[in-house]
Amino acid sequence: MRPLNDWFPGGFDSLARAADRSVRYSSKHFAVLGSVGVACLLGYYFIWKLVYPSDYENLWVRAIGSALFVPWILYRRIARRLQAWLPMYWMITLTYALPFVFGFMLAMNAATASQVGATNLIWPLQNVVALFLLILLVNHGPLATVLWLIATSVILACVPVLVSDPNWAELHRVYIDPMPMYAFILIVGSLSIRNRDVIETEKLAAMASVGTTIAHELRTPFLGMRALAEGIRNFLPSLVRSHELAVERGLPVERIRVAHVDGLKKSLDRICSEIDFSNAVVDMLLINSSERPVKEWEFSRFAARACIEEAVQRYPFTSEGERALVWIIPGDDFEIEAPRILVVHVIFNLLKNALYYVRKAGRGDIRISMRIAETANEVIVEDTGTGVPMQNLRRIFERFFTTTETGHGAGIGLSFCQLVMTGIGGRIGCESELGAYTRFTMVFPRVSR
Repeated sequence: MRPLNDWFPGGFDSLARAADRSVRYSSKHFAVLGSVGVACLLGYYFIWKLVYPSDYENLWVRAIGSALFVPWILYRRIARRLQAWLPMYWMITLTYALPFVFGFMLAMNAATASQVGATNLIWPLQNVVALFLLILLVNHGPLATVLWLIATSVILACVPVLVSDPNWAELHRVYIDPMPMYAFILIVGSLSIRNRDVIETEKLAAMASVGTTIAHELRTPFLGMRALAEGIRNFLPSLVRSHELAVERGLPVERIRVAHVDGLKKSLDRICSEIDFSNAVVDMLLINSSERPVKEWEFSRFAARACIEEAVQRYPFTSEGERALVWIIPGDDFEIEAPRILVVHVIFNLLKNALYYVRKAGRGDIRISMRIAETANEVIVEDTGTGVPMQNLRRIFERFFTTTETGHGAGIGLSFCQLVMTGIGGRIGCESELGAYTRFTMVFPRVSR
């Protein structure tokens, strides 16, 4: 038998990530989807039983499907406690409620039909609609195909067991013979999903390119404003002294209060500080968006602690209170051989993420520590903020993947971190517990003496 990776790019990991994405895309609508699922599965039983009687109906099959949708109505209450199981449970719900329930009803109505052609046309149509809904909600062609194949196999195994003398001719006509049409629907649906993914990726890449261009254009005026502010700050004492001498000699000049002079000095310092902050943000955007390979940057040797201190000192904190959240823990120092500026920006990105989730939690702090392990050296950045949901841990290093609110990130920071760490022969990993902590470990190769 061929390995799963030959049939599906990425194998089981690809299918697992697709299930995670399906949960994330649908999470905003789980309450509505759950309510619709419960109402429709039970409601249509009475429609096909009482209003438009059919050859076969089964309350238990529909009731089980409705029961599977009930937890999704309560999604916000149970999400944290069952975070790791949500993707699997979502796939079970969709598989049972869509291809299985509708396919089972179609097959059983055909199998119990009195003659060929007696099956109501509504059942094949409902089965096709269910297949379209499956593709839309799963949002991944190969995974939708796997779920459909599982449901179809179970249905074909159940029919001979539940019906003593099935009407095979009718079953073939309305359920088995149209299988190529169902496969065509899955293929077309998969292609449309793939095209949408490509378009979204290109759109995000274009946004990153535009951001890089804007950042380049902003650098020159920032530098000009800083030079002007520094020039005024340098000549301000001479101007103030000249004003004081003019006042002492009784020249007709307007007096300037000492408080106003002090305020002017502080304003110039604030302007320089804000420009430095803006330049640091521009630097982060430029380097994170750069497609330049790591090996093309200049490598050097430096101490890990000095690099950490430089990153914390240069990071554009928004306030002193924010800076006070970051602690550098004493530990065994070691040497790193890498492009120093890239390692600094890796720490920048980890600090940015940590600060965001600490602010979001409304509590906690950030600790940066060093450790010399047996085969490698490690820098650990840990925060006690909100933590990362289990289904997001495996995807946080993917380019353009982000869980932050709109305007707080484009999903390129952590992918940049991984690019840098693998480029210097190391790696980066993440551990997290929801509501407790998030720990990023940067593993650096040993440097030969």
